[in-house]
Amino acid sequence: MAAPNATRVVRSALTGTGIELVASCPTAPYDAEAHPAIRSQALMPGARGVVVAGSAGPALWRLFLGHMTANPALWDESDPYDAFVALLLERADGALVREGVRFRRLDAAFHAVPRIDFLILSRLAGLGSASPFRLHIHETHGAWWALRGAWLVDADVDPPLSHQAPCQGCPAPCVGSSRAIVSATPAVRSRCVVGQASRYDDDQIAYHDDPASTRVRFRRHGHAQSRIS
Repeated sequence: MAAPNATRVVRSALTGTGIELVASCPTAPYDAEAHPAIRSQALMPGARGVVVAGSAGPALWRLFLGHMTANPALWDESDPYDAFVALLLERADGALVREGVRFRRLDAAFHAVPRIDFLILSRLAGLGSASPFRLHIHETHGAWWALRGAWLVDADVDPPLSHQAPCQGCPAPCVGSSRAIVSATPAVRSRCVVGQASRYDDDQIAYHDDPASTRVRFRRHGHAQSRIS
């Protein structure tokens, strides 16, 4: 029986979840750039590859809203979106276990520990490249995508994707005449010339911009809907 390829295991497990941008790279190039405390051998001795997974556009958000409609009490959690993402990433965990792949999952959620450098992984796996506004740009989805998790694995992985850096030669209408690196506000993202077909839904943008207020609004809506029904 052929040894499992961890990239393909993760990609198959996440099909239909909205977290469907999956790529990988060997550990050596990551370790060459990462801080010693978060190199692969510090986090998982024997790891040979890193698989990275991200979401693009509104698909993940819409699945999340469906999940919350069915479970409105979850709006009272501190970060139900991150909790939902973690629930989906567990599908890949289970698939790796079934294939006998030793792994360690690393989440991209803000409060996740340890904090690894997902921007390094984004570039090394061929998912994105640097922009003038502190986000990596995907060649199809532009700025409307995000990394959600990674797995250090003691298994074969696919080579990095071939990525054409969209910002090379671009006049950068996203930041205009600004010479400084600016924040990735919704307005800045919307001026990127790449990937506007993948723009987030308005509520999704609001949630990322001000999660606490947006959560309160959805909680009230959920309570009102429960009274109506």
